[in-house]
Amino acid sequence: MLDLWIDIGEYMDAILLAAGTSQRMGAGVDKQLTRLAGKPVMIFSLERLINHKSIDRVIVTAAPGNIESITAMLADYSLENCCMVVEGGSTRQESVTCGLEHVSTERVLIHEGARPLIDDELIDRVLSINADCVVPTVPIPFTVAVGGDTMSAELERSELHNVQLPQAFTTEIIKQAHEIAQQKNQVATEDSVLVHRIGYEVVFVEGSNKNIKITHPEDLVIAERLIFGDS
Repeated sequence: MLDLWIDIGEYMDAILLAAGTSQRMGAGVDKQLTRLAGKPVMIFSLERLINHKSIDRVIVTAAPGNIESITAMLADYSLENCCMVVEGGSTRQESVTCGLEHVSTERVLIHEGARPLIDDELIDRVLSINADCVVPTVPIPFTVAVGGDTMSAELERSELHNVQLPQAFTTEIIKQAHEIAQQKNQVATEDSVLVHRIGYEVVFVEGSNKNIKITHPEDLVIAERLIFGDS
Protein backbone atom coordinates (compact mmCIF):
# COMPACT_ATOMS: atom_id res chain seq x y z
CA MET A 1 0.00 0.00 0.00
CA LEU A 2 1.37 3.41 -0.97
CA ASP A 3 1.87 6.08 1.65
CA LEU A 4 0.22 9.42 1.10
CA TRP A 5 2.43 12.47 1.31
CA ILE A 6 0.99 14.88 3.83
CA ASP A 7 1.37 18.56 3.00
CA ILE A 8 2.91 20.19 6.07
CA GLY A 9 3.50 23.55 4.46
CA GLU A 10 6.89 22.77 2.94
CA TYR A 11 7.52 24.15 -0.52
CA MET A 12 9.45 22.58 -3.36
CA ASP A 13 11.27 23.77 -6.43
CA ALA A 14 10.07 22.88 -9.90
CA ILE A 15 12.11 22.63 -13.09
CA LEU A 16 10.50 23.66 -16.38
CA LEU A 17 12.35 22.37 -19.44
CA ALA A 18 12.30 24.95 -22.22
CA ALA A 19 15.62 24.48 -24.01
CA GLY A 20 14.46 22.09 -26.73
CA THR A 21 15.18 22.55 -30.42
CA SER A 22 11.56 22.00 -31.58
CA GLN A 23 12.78 20.15 -34.69
CA ARG A 24 9.39 18.57 -35.42
CA MET A 25 7.61 21.94 -35.32
CA GLY A 26 9.35 23.12 -38.48
CA ALA A 27 12.20 25.49 -39.28
CA GLY A 28 12.46 28.61 -37.17
CA VAL A 29 9.67 27.63 -34.77
CA ASP A 30 10.25 27.44 -31.00
CA LYS A 31 7.30 25.56 -29.53
CA GLN A 32 7.79 26.99 -26.03
CA LEU A 33 7.43 30.54 -27.37
CA THR A 34 4.75 29.79 -29.95
CA ARG A 35 1.44 31.49 -29.18
CA LEU A 36 -1.45 29.37 -27.95
CA ALA A 37 -4.79 31.08 -27.32
CA GLY A 38 -3.02 34.43 -27.22
CA LYS A 39 0.03 33.70 -25.06
CA PRO A 40 3.27 31.69 -25.26
CA VAL A 41 2.86 27.95 -24.75
CA MET A 42 5.24 27.78 -21.78
CA ILE A 43 3.39 30.52 -19.88
CA PHE A 44 0.44 28.15 -19.38
CA SER A 45 2.72 25.66 -17.60
CA LEU A 46 4.55 28.35 -15.63
CA GLU A 47 1.37 29.91 -14.31
CA ARG A 48 -0.01 26.53 -13.21
CA LEU A 49 3.21 25.65 -11.42
CA ILE A 50 3.72 29.00 -9.71
CA ASN A 51 0.11 29.19 -8.55
CA HIS A 52 0.20 25.73 -6.98
CA LYS A 53 0.29 25.78 -3.19
CA SER A 54 3.27 23.43 -2.91
CA ILE A 55 5.60 25.12 -5.40
CA ASP A 56 7.71 28.06 -4.33
CA ARG A 57 9.99 28.60 -7.32
CA VAL A 58 10.33 27.46 -10.92
CA ILE A 59 13.76 26.97 -12.48
CA VAL A 60 13.43 27.44 -16.24
CA THR A 61 16.10 25.86 -18.45
CA ALA A 62 16.48 27.82 -21.67
CA ALA A 63 18.59 27.62 -24.80
CA PRO A 64 21.45 30.17 -24.69
CA GLY A 65 19.89 32.20 -27.48
CA ASN A 66 16.53 32.38 -25.69
CA ILE A 67 17.58 33.39 -22.18
CA GLU A 68 17.10 37.10 -22.80
CA SER A 69 13.74 36.72 -24.55
CA ILE A 70 12.38 34.30 -21.93
CA THR A 71 13.52 36.59 -19.10
CA ALA A 72 11.70 39.50 -20.75
CA MET A 73 8.62 37.35 -21.29
CA LEU A 74 8.50 36.42 -17.61
CA ALA A 75 8.51 40.12 -16.75
CA ASP A 76 5.65 40.71 -19.20
CA TYR A 77 3.55 38.20 -17.24
CA SER A 78 4.79 39.33 -13.78
CA LEU A 79 6.52 36.00 -13.17
CA GLU A 80 10.10 37.22 -12.88
CA ASN A 81 10.19 37.20 -9.06
CA CYS A 82 9.23 33.53 -8.72
CA CYS A 83 11.28 32.08 -11.59
CA MET A 84 14.97 31.58 -12.27
CA VAL A 85 16.15 31.26 -15.88
CA VAL A 86 19.28 29.13 -16.35
CA GLU A 87 21.12 27.90 -19.40
CA GLY A 88 20.09 24.42 -20.45
CA GLY A 89 22.15 21.78 -22.19
CA SER A 90 22.34 20.50 -25.74
CA THR A 91 20.03 17.57 -24.86
CA ARG A 92 16.99 17.16 -22.66
CA GLN A 93 18.99 15.07 -20.19
CA GLU A 94 21.69 17.73 -19.93
CA SER A 95 19.06 20.41 -19.38
CA VAL A 96 17.60 18.50 -16.42
CA THR A 97 21.10 18.23 -14.95
CA CYS A 98 21.55 21.99 -15.39
CA GLY A 99 18.27 22.65 -13.62
CA LEU A 100 19.04 20.25 -10.77
CA GLU A 101 22.19 22.23 -9.94
CA HIS A 102 19.94 25.04 -8.70
CA VAL A 103 17.39 22.97 -6.74
CA SER A 104 17.51 23.61 -2.98
CA THR A 105 14.50 21.60 -1.75
CA GLU A 106 14.20 17.96 -0.68
CA ARG A 107 11.70 17.17 -3.42
CA VAL A 108 11.53 18.51 -6.94
CA LEU A 109 8.89 18.52 -9.66
CA ILE A 110 10.07 18.28 -13.27
CA HIS A 111 7.85 19.45 -16.12
CA GLU A 112 8.11 20.41 -19.80
CA GLY A 113 7.26 23.79 -21.24
CA ALA A 114 5.64 22.01 -24.18
CA ARG A 115 2.90 20.49 -21.96
CA PRO A 116 0.66 23.53 -21.35
CA LEU A 117 -2.57 21.84 -20.22
CA ILE A 118 -1.68 20.64 -16.73
CA ASP A 119 -3.99 21.53 -13.85
CA ASP A 120 -3.97 21.53 -10.05
CA GLU A 121 -5.70 18.14 -9.88
CA LEU A 122 -2.93 16.47 -11.87
CA ILE A 123 -0.18 18.14 -9.83
CA ASP A 124 -1.98 17.15 -6.62
CA ARG A 125 -2.10 13.49 -7.68
CA VAL A 126 1.61 13.47 -8.44
CA LEU A 127 2.51 15.14 -5.15
CA SER A 128 0.10 13.11 -3.03
CA ILE A 129 2.25 9.95 -3.02
CA ASN A 130 5.19 9.55 -0.67
CA ALA A 131 7.68 7.93 -3.02
CA ASP A 132 11.08 8.72 -4.52
CA CYS A 133 9.67 8.90 -8.05
CA VAL A 134 6.03 9.53 -8.98
CA VAL A 135 4.93 9.55 -12.61
CA PRO A 136 1.52 10.26 -14.18
CA THR A 137 0.48 7.87 -16.95
CA VAL A 138 -2.50 7.18 -19.17
CA PRO A 139 -3.42 3.91 -20.92
CA ILE A 140 -2.23 3.44 -24.49
CA PRO A 141 -5.39 3.15 -26.62
CA PHE A 142 -3.74 1.56 -29.64
CA THR A 143 -1.68 -1.50 -30.51
CA VAL A 144 2.12 -1.19 -30.38
CA ALA A 145 4.28 -3.53 -32.47
CA VAL A 146 7.98 -4.30 -32.05
CA GLY A 147 10.20 -4.86 -35.05
CA GLY A 148 11.99 -3.40 -38.03
CA ASP A 149 10.44 -4.12 -41.41
CA THR A 150 8.50 -7.01 -39.88
CA MET A 151 6.90 -7.63 -36.50
CA SER A 152 9.23 -9.39 -34.05
CA ALA A 153 7.26 -9.27 -30.80
CA GLU A 154 3.76 -8.91 -29.46
CA LEU A 155 3.16 -6.51 -26.56
CA GLU A 156 0.30 -6.76 -24.07
CA ARG A 157 -1.43 -3.40 -24.38
CA SER A 158 -2.91 -3.57 -20.88
CA GLU A 159 0.61 -3.47 -19.44
CA LEU A 160 1.76 -0.45 -21.44
CA HIS A 161 1.67 3.10 -20.11
CA ASN A 162 1.94 6.46 -21.85
CA VAL A 163 4.28 8.31 -19.49
CA GLN A 164 3.59 11.99 -18.86
CA LEU A 165 4.98 14.91 -16.91
CA PRO A 166 5.11 16.55 -14.39
CA GLN A 167 7.06 13.99 -12.38
CA ALA A 168 8.05 14.26 -8.72
CA PHE A 169 11.35 13.08 -7.27
CA THR A 170 13.38 13.00 -4.12
CA THR A 171 16.03 15.51 -5.16
CA GLU A 172 19.01 13.51 -3.91
CA ILE A 173 17.90 10.44 -5.88
CA ILE A 174 17.21 12.15 -9.19
CA LYS A 175 20.58 13.91 -8.91
CA GLN A 176 22.24 10.55 -8.25
CA ALA A 177 20.45 8.99 -11.23
CA HIS A 178 21.70 11.71 -13.56
CA GLU A 179 25.25 11.54 -12.18
CA ILE A 180 25.41 7.78 -12.74
CA ALA A 181 23.94 8.10 -16.23
CA GLN A 182 26.59 10.67 -17.08
CA GLN A 183 29.37 8.47 -15.72
CA LYS A 184 28.13 5.47 -17.72
CA ASN A 185 27.31 7.53 -20.81
CA GLN A 186 23.67 6.40 -20.62
CA VAL A 187 20.84 8.24 -22.32
CA ALA A 188 17.12 8.16 -21.55
CA THR A 189 14.21 10.08 -23.03
CA GLU A 190 12.83 10.91 -19.60
CA ASP A 191 13.94 10.95 -15.98
CA SER A 192 12.00 8.15 -14.30
CA VAL A 193 13.83 5.67 -16.54
CA LEU A 194 17.14 6.78 -15.02
CA VAL A 195 15.75 6.38 -11.51
CA HIS A 196 14.46 2.89 -12.34
CA ARG A 197 17.85 1.89 -13.74
CA ILE A 198 19.56 2.49 -10.40
CA GLY A 199 17.04 0.36 -8.54
CA TYR A 200 14.44 2.75 -7.15
CA GLU A 201 10.71 2.21 -7.44
CA VAL A 202 8.78 4.30 -9.95
CA VAL A 203 5.17 4.78 -8.84
CA PHE A 204 2.42 5.43 -11.38
CA VAL A 205 -0.56 7.72 -10.75
CA GLU A 206 -3.46 8.62 -13.00
CA GLY A 207 -2.50 11.11 -15.69
CA SER A 208 -4.74 13.18 -17.93
CA ASN A 209 -5.71 12.70 -21.56
CA LYS A 210 -5.73 16.49 -21.92
CA ASN A 211 -2.07 16.66 -20.89
CA ILE A 212 -0.79 16.60 -24.46
CA LYS A 213 2.69 17.57 -25.56
CA ILE A 214 3.05 20.20 -28.27
CA THR A 215 5.25 18.40 -30.78
CA HIS A 216 3.75 19.06 -34.22
CA PRO A 217 1.93 22.15 -35.55
CA GLU A 218 -1.43 20.34 -35.45
CA ASP A 219 -1.01 19.86 -31.69
CA LEU A 220 -1.55 23.60 -31.25
CA VAL A 221 -4.97 23.26 -32.87
CA ILE A 222 -5.89 20.38 -30.56
CA ALA A 223 -4.65 22.26 -27.48
CA GLU A 224 -6.62 25.37 -28.37
CA ARG A 225 -9.79 23.33 -28.76
CA LEU A 226 -9.19 21.77 -25.34
CA ILE A 227 -8.64 25.21 -23.80
CA PHE A 228 -11.78 26.77 -25.22
CA GLY A 229 -13.73 23.59 -24.59
CA ASP A 230 -13.07 24.12 -20.86
CA SER A 231 -14.07 27.79 -20.90
